[in-house]
Amino acid sequence: MKNNYWKYLFLLILAINIAFVAVVGFQVTKHRDQKVLDKVSVIKGVNKVAEISTNTEQLNTLINKYLGDFQDNKMSYKFYLSDKAVLEGSYKLFGKDIPLYVYFEPYALNDGSVNLKVTSISIGTLSLPAKTVLNYVKGAYDLPKFVTINSEKQEVLIDLPQVALAKDTFLQANKLDLKNDKFVFNLMQK
Repeated sequence: MKNNYWKYLFLLILAINIAFVAVVGFQVTKHRDQKVLDKVSVIKGVNKVAEISTNTEQLNTLINKYLGDFQDNKMSYKFYLSDKAVLEGSYKLFGKDIPLYVYFEPYALNDGSVNLKVTSISIGTLSLPAKTVLNYVKGAYDLPKFVTINSEKQEVLIDLPQVALAKDTFLQANKLDLKNDKFVFNLMQK
């Protein structure tokens, strides 16, 4: 009978090990907080993720950093906001840098795009007809897909929802208030 104790002890240890593996296996495969996870829903379609407020200085920095990708050695430019929106550029003509200034009134459209209404265009201090210059720019330069020039209405449309920030994420202009230095954009996700 003394020889059979080791068999019973072996079977007891085996049973404890099997029970331990079964309990750990059950705990590892069981979902935690399933009731909470079942209540979480995914919103379909386009929805607002956040609202971003900024000021003139911050927006000028962001815009010009983004525009850096579109510069070339024929023409360089920067865009800034003050009491008006200004596109200041220079291009080489006969080896000399010629300054170009385009003044805009910016408006946020209902679809989140930005409409830049041209108020004046000048080379140095010489004023130029906006319609003619916009026609020239439209034909002479390869503009990004999200920029549309309407020379008849003297407008430049920036289609912000076409500018992808990350996968299925984009901005919509909500409020552009130059006088009060307040700019609000909606961060949207598809």
